[in-house]
Amino acid sequence: MTRARSLGKPFLRSLRVKGHGVMLQRSIVMALLMLLATPAAAEWHLPCLFGLLGGCSTVIPLSREYAARPVQPLNPQAALEEVNAFRAKYGLNALVLDTRLSRAATIQSNDQARRDAMGHRGSDGSTIMDRAERVGYRPRVVAENVAYGLKSYSDVMRGWEKSSGHRENLLRPEVTAIGVAMAKTRSERAYWTLVLGAEIQARK
Repeated sequence: MTRARSLGKPFLRSLRVKGHGVMLQRSIVMALLMLLATPAAAEWHLPCLFGLLGGCSTVIPLSREYAARPVQPLNPQAALEEVNAFRAKYGLNALVLDTRLSRAATIQSNDQARRDAMGHRGSDGSTIMDRAERVGYRPRVVAENVAYGLKSYSDVMRGWEKSSGHRENLLRPEVTAIGVAMAKTRSERAYWTLVLGAEIQARK
């Protein structure tokens, strides 16, 4: 029986764009290609989904050694620094941690871990826009990246950086803040969620 490591499709929702803004991608994480030739007890799926029309997936084997590692605790400040370091390479503004966006991320990570199923739509039918608004955030634009099975936020970031749609969310020039969360299933499978957003400014 194998375990899966997966990056979910990125999600973007903006008040300026109708629909879910589904981005299609077929990405291969080049840094992990060396593992293709080694025995594997796990797989990492990079799905490129076509909305309701179906989808495809790139599968990259992972080593038994990696599969046996414990999940590293999430350090939100360190996660923020990784996001900002990546954005700085492209001359983009630094982001800040927003406790409301972190609550929105926590809602989705907990929900995915409880169901042991990855996705952007909550078990109650909620979207990332719904969850952001529920925690008191007034989103002008909001985006979400998810992943499961990976052992640390740094590993998740490396995968997102090399996946075109997730990378696009990380490099959105209009966002100003992030929230991040991780939750585990009873079997210790980790579900990671990153929410990026920019809030509607109150009129003066």
